[in-house]
Amino acid sequence: MASASPPLVSILIRSMERPVLRRAIASAAAQTWPNLEIVVVAACGQRHGALPDQVNGRSLRLIKPDPDARLPRAEAANLALESARGEWLNFLDDDDELLPQHLSTLLGAERRPDQRVIYARTSVVDAAGNITGHCGVPGHPLRYYYENLSTPNGTLFHRSLVDEGLRFDTRFSIYEDYDFFIHCASRSSLLFVDEETSIWHAHEGESGLGHGANSGTARRAELNEALTRKWAGQFDRWASEPGALLLTGQQLLKRGETAAACHALERALQQQPGDINALNLAGMANLQAGNVERAEGLLREALRLLPGHPALQENLALILRRRSEARPG
Repeated sequence: MASASPPLVSILIRSMERPVLRRAIASAAAQTWPNLEIVVVAACGQRHGALPDQVNGRSLRLIKPDPDARLPRAEAANLALESARGEWLNFLDDDDELLPQHLSTLLGAERRPDQRVIYARTSVVDAAGNITGHCGVPGHPLRYYYENLSTPNGTLFHRSLVDEGLRFDTRFSIYEDYDFFIHCASRSSLLFVDEETSIWHAHEGESGLGHGANSGTARRAELNEALTRKWAGQFDRWASEPGALLLTGQQLLKRGETAAACHALERALQQQPGDINALNLAGMANLQAGNVERAEGLLREALRLLPGHPALQENLALILRRRSEARPG
């Protein structure tokens, strides 16, 4: 009996016909996964130049909007979704890259049927080609309240989500991908693969949400507020799941996201006021945030509930040293 063919994957590229498009297409065509198509949506409109039907033996289709118009990011993404033929779909920004093993790594990971979103780490590269960091973190979906868990390049999702009606929200001129993957997470479990499989050229692009010349913070607070309002009910449901706030706060604390960690862990304490782990972690988060008095109070309460615990005593001693060092003279 012949084995089933590997599922078709659609790599979806929104193109403004910049020179870097060739690099993105080449990285898609170089995938070790045997069955894929490349779909390029002409976000710049009908003026987009022709593309070959195949690259490195891979099928390539150029989709142009009708009527002639430049497509905003969300509209271009929706046209790509509607044009895709694959069982799995993966967006690739036209100035970024996939490493050759990206699809094989994600689709080769063991997963449950309910895990319809698979993502990995993305290397952040500066204008000189140096790796300056990484995106893509594991965690409970509540973490979306504080940060995006992945990049579009590093994320593969099943077309059943599209069949259920998921689309990009056209009210978001940027952050549309953040919103889309929150929507995905509201319907699907997530699978994180701890490998680096894609590259984000964060200094390129025009979103204002990258690095260097592509960096800007003017709209971040506004967009975060809009996402929080839209998904308030979902975030509350995730926060009510046992251990979600504690796990999220612990992970944020390890990453040095102090303000977010304090927020999550203080909420965890509201749910479970006598939880030793929450008291300890919230204490250390407040210490990092400079709230030394609050940190001391939390550790003393933890030791009242669990007297003589060595780790708690050590953390309290650290807090008291910091408090002493902060005193004038």
